[in-house]
This record gives sequence, structure tokens and C-alpha cells, in this order.
Amino acid sequence: MSQECHCGCGHSHHDHTHSHGEECARPAGPLTPEMEEFLHHLRHHRFLPVARFLVESSVEEDFSAVALAPVYLRGPKENMDSVKETGAMLTALEEMGYLTLDYGYALSGYPYTEYRTSALYDYFQKTVEEAKRIPDFLGDTPVLELGSIAPAEQEPGSAV
Repeated sequence: MSQECHCGCGHSHHDHTHSHGEECARPAGPLTPEMEEFLHHLRHHRFLPVARFLVESSVEEDFSAVALAPVYLRGPKENMDSVKETGAMLTALEEMGYLTLDYGYALSGYPYTEYRTSALYDYFQKTVEEAKRIPDFLGDTPVLELGSIAPAEQEPGSAV
């Protein structure tokens, strides 16, 4: 039996009519409605963009620190609280085995425009610029590291 999905993704990459068996099944585990909604969105798109904000040093070659990660933006004007909340959810989903966050694989052909032009990244760059005034401060170079979110190969609770 098929039902309409009503995922609201607005893309024509599928017909929005599919069996609510394996593909849209709610995975076992302590998932919030927000987690379930995100996993459903991820299943429809297969891969989603993610980034992390790093600070590196122009003096110390080996210095690198994560300032904010994971960063998943729904729009360029998203605020810090929303990004941190989403980041915590993504981290939890990764720890639970539902998805992977990979900063070594940016999405091929995806421009990451909303990340590069976001108010959040602009704020991060300005903060690093201000920090350069502190004597002996190593984190003087802002870096936007691009990556991808993918569903885990075998979600928890699914048949082997």
C-alpha cells in the first residue's frame, strides 16, 4: 500500500508516493520528532551539506581548533542558538549511528553559498580578526571546512 509522504521537500527527484516500509520507517531509539524529521529529510536527499568553523595559525603550522561544528544551515540568516541546537542534534544522531558527518568529503558541485555568505560565518570571521590583536594569539586565520552528511549504511534497529 502506498501513501503520500508529505515530506514537503519540494523537489521533483521522486514522486512523493512510496511505501512507508523501510525507506520512511521510524528507526528504533530515543528519537525526538525533530530528529525523525531530519532523518526523513536526509533519506529524501541522500546527502546534505555541513561545515565546521576552524581557527588556524599563520605562525604555527600544526595549530587548528574547532570553533563551531557541525554547522548545518537552513538559510544564510540562521542564528547561533539555532545552529548550536541543530549541531547538538546532528552530533547525537551520529553517536546513535543514524548518520555520518564527514568533513573530508564536500558535496561535488554544491556551492555552499549559504555557508560562505551567512551572517554566522561573517561574525566568526570578524571575531577571529578582533582576536588577532591579542599578543601571541595563535588562532589568527578563520577556515570554513566543507563536508557532507550521509545516512549511516545500516541504521540502528534496521534488518541486516
